[in-house]
Amino acid sequence: MNEKTVKERIHAELANLQSIVDEVKLQMHLGAKEAQEKIQPHLEELEQELNKAKKKWEQFENSSENAWEEIQSGLSKSMKSMQQTFEKAKKHFSEQDKN
Repeated sequence: MNEKTVKERIHAELANLQSIVDEVKLQMHLGAKEAQEKIQPHLEELEQELNKAKKKWEQFENSSENAWEEIQSGLSKSMKSMQQTFEKAKKHFSEQDKN
């Protein structure tokens, strides 16, 4: 994969992750107080991971060709972590719908 392809893929993933964070916020605000309390820690973790990913993206954008592979690896880890956190939070959405 060349640098341009990687940048395009990562940019699309970051946009997707931002929409995940937005969805968690929406679900949290729509939910009952109990569900909000369960979702809040996951939302905070998602926001932290998204901020890390955005910082790595900035590094990636400004990196030399030699450094982009290392930064890409860090971005991929952040994105994977966010996806896992979202899956944990999503379980609480289901509980919220039952109430």
